[in-house]
Amino acid sequence: MKVVFKVILLTSVITLILGGTGVHASRSKPDIYVNDEKLDIYANVTFLGTTLVPMRPIFEKYGMSIEWDNNTKTVTASKDNKVIVLTNNSYDALLNGEKVVLNQAPSLEPTSNIFYVNLRFISEALGAKVNWEKTENDAKIHIDFVK
Repeated sequence: MKVVFKVILLTSVITLILGGTGVHASRSKPDIYVNDEKLDIYANVTFLGTTLVPMRPIFEKYGMSIEWDNNTKTVTASKDNKVIVLTNNSYDALLNGEKVVLNQAPSLEPTSNIFYVNLRFISEALGAKVNWEKTENDAKIHIDFVK
């Protein structure tokens, strides 16, 4: 019994030492690349498979102007001829005034006041191509804008 316990303990310690030496992306927290530039941005994949990112850094990266209405918890982001309107916990978005039903509602994290939005929806609405690159343990999302 003591030998089994020691083997389990030793295996656990080795796993922690070897497995925790580097920081890697995971399928639930992928790295994000825009036009081959890695973003220093937190991304989280929901149980529905939607990648959510903080609104401000992604809209700013895409060169969009941002208006936040704290009363309605709504963000309006615009660039050139594109206007995106997202409301906290609403599956209905507006893209140039047209209603679009989202597969995951944007959400306001109450403790940090960070508004998380659907990365694929935002990127594709602006004309980008979005690709997942998956390996056994890691994931990267490549967003490419055609120039």
